[in-house]
Amino acid sequence: MIFIGSNLRTARLFHGLSQQDLGDQIGCSKQFLSRIESGVDVPTSALVSRLCDTLAVLPEYFVEPDPMPIADEQCHFRKQLTTKAVLHQIARARGEFLKRMVNVMDEHLDLPRYGFEEGDVSTAEAIEQAAERAREHWELGLGPIQNMARIAENAGAVVMPINGLAPEIDAISFATRRPVIAMNADSHSACRARFGIAHEIGHFCLHIGVQTGDKVTESQANRFASSFLMPRRYFAAECRAALRGTRLNWSALVEIKRRWGVSKAATLYRGRQLGVFSEEQYRSGVIGLTRRGEARGEVEDDEIPFEVPELIADSMQVLREAFGISRASLAAEMRVKTSLLDELLAAHFGRGALSSKPDNVYSMSTGRRARSSGIGSNGK
Repeated sequence: MIFIGSNLRTARLFHGLSQQDLGDQIGCSKQFLSRIESGVDVPTSALVSRLCDTLAVLPEYFVEPDPMPIADEQCHFRKQLTTKAVLHQIARARGEFLKRMVNVMDEHLDLPRYGFEEGDVSTAEAIEQAAERAREHWELGLGPIQNMARIAENAGAVVMPINGLAPEIDAISFATRRPVIAMNADSHSACRARFGIAHEIGHFCLHIGVQTGDKVTESQANRFASSFLMPRRYFAAECRAALRGTRLNWSALVEIKRRWGVSKAATLYRGRQLGVFSEEQYRSGVIGLTRRGEARGEVEDDEIPFEVPELIADSMQVLREAFGISRASLAAEMRVKTSLLDELLAAHFGRGALSSKPDNVYSMSTGRRARSSGIGSNGK
């Protein structure tokens, strides 16, 4: 009997279960599960049935290899460097199932072409130039970017919020032929989410074939994100306007945040990068945010709406209306049960909508374009 143990491990982690947790639910030891996952042992048909019921997958899931396996150097996180390894693994498993869903979509639809250009990371100046070239390539000009999710989607990536990511992880992305960015649905800051997308775009452009997650690569992706969202040619003047003599002008920082969609903390950091804010002014700003209780969340965060990615919703509509592929059919092609697909989509569509309208939840307003060629909309 063929049984792919790594597929079991991914499904187990998707549900946030340890081997002990899963063993308790299906009536076997964690040691035996470990042997199954490592390929040493093969489960009986009865045990496979219990695994399917518990993990919401179909039997075919365990015998079909992943058509697009992810290498470590293709997997990128925006996270705290101290995040526990098990939280990485759960996030990666969640992203793996999102990638599996996107693979099925790619078989039926002509999604936007890959549009990320490789950049140099040898110096800070090279990263600045890579971000500037990306803006030029996508014809974005040098002003504020209105919708980061749309920029990524028009460049060929799929962006979607998902549940189940630890608070320490803002996003996870896969640099495959169809890049995937899974955003933490529990984020409380649209500015942080926008920066997270720019950070992942930085990985796509700067770290092709490079394993990331260390201080150097994270710093490089952050530099790209800062440069992309806050281009130096315009933003240096913005930062100078946020000074009143030698002191920071907090009302000006708030206006910059509202206009550019970046946090006050990111503006302080960028201003120091550009040499507008001195080290002392930057430290004063960070201390000021802490004293105001804004180290974790800023006062104006609620004023800035979260961007809603459109590609998944539009693709779902086309699959249903043009090809007759329902949610249940999509799940079957993923080799999972509909309940697992619903869990994956819950943060994007809402659990209530998924349960109340089984195959109509993807219908969007008539004003939104859904095309079988280049699904999506203008991203500037």
